[in-house]
Amino acid sequence: MSVWNDLSWVEGIRTPFLNFFFYNISLTGYPIFLFLFIAFGYFFWSPQRFSRVAMLLFISAVVNSFLKDLFQDPRPPADFMLDEGTGTSYGWPSGHAQIAVTLWGLLAYELKNKFISIGAITFILLVAFSRMYLGVHDLGDVASGLLIGSFILLLWHYAIQYKIYEKFDKFSWFYILISFQFFVHLLYPTHEGHEISNWLLGAMTGWFLGASNLVIASNNIIKFLLSLISTAAVFFMMIFLFQLDELVKLSGLISILYSYSLGFFFSIFVSWIIPRFWKLFNLAN
Repeated sequence: MSVWNDLSWVEGIRTPFLNFFFYNISLTGYPIFLFLFIAFGYFFWSPQRFSRVAMLLFISAVVNSFLKDLFQDPRPPADFMLDEGTGTSYGWPSGHAQIAVTLWGLLAYELKNKFISIGAITFILLVAFSRMYLGVHDLGDVASGLLIGSFILLLWHYAIQYKIYEKFDKFSWFYILISFQFFVHLLYPTHEGHEISNWLLGAMTGWFLGASNLVIASNNIIKFLLSLISTAAVFFMMIFLFQLDELVKLSGLISILYSYSLGFFFSIFVSWIIPRFWKLFNLAN
């Protein structure tokens, strides 16, 4: 067995404390944390910045889902696994590693602070290592995830540097977005049982259409409290949508449209409905 696939070393370094530590580090790569973090950042810090984070995160997640289902690389043997949250998904490339680079790398890139950059790099490496420690990815999966995430971030850098976003109006970008989604769907390796890709595409569209510049409150204490309330509402909405997705079993084109609409509604709820709800009470402008 090559060094890229060998996980026999993890059993020798596992302790109850490290199990707890790396399990919780790994939780930051699952949808429930990612979407709540983005929602809170959107409400409390900057709707513009976290709209960019959300869109790049959706794109990176779609790319990861596409590659997993294209190559269908199995995960390490179940004997090594300490994380049961992977379900039936494939191994290569590591979604946690790729998303960590996309999310924390983009925030570090935008904030341009040395200490934040060091913290982001440290956390990215911890997330990547946690996936090997928990036995759900090997070194090849993790290294590939880091490289693909870095490549996506590099493309983003050049798009900003050359001001690609200024070359088209919003309608043209919407047409480009829908065209991108059409080709992803057309080329996607499989659809049955892999509705997450359709959910992500719907979320991408919803956020693109719903994102606004409305800022919640001006007083930081009130803003923080309203942001917490808003994020709690997002949490309960996510639980509702996930349960709805589990209850309703469809197939074919109807299943695709259904998953797409759930993702679309989630993003509209976060980016458009909640800010305008607070605006009704003059708490957002």
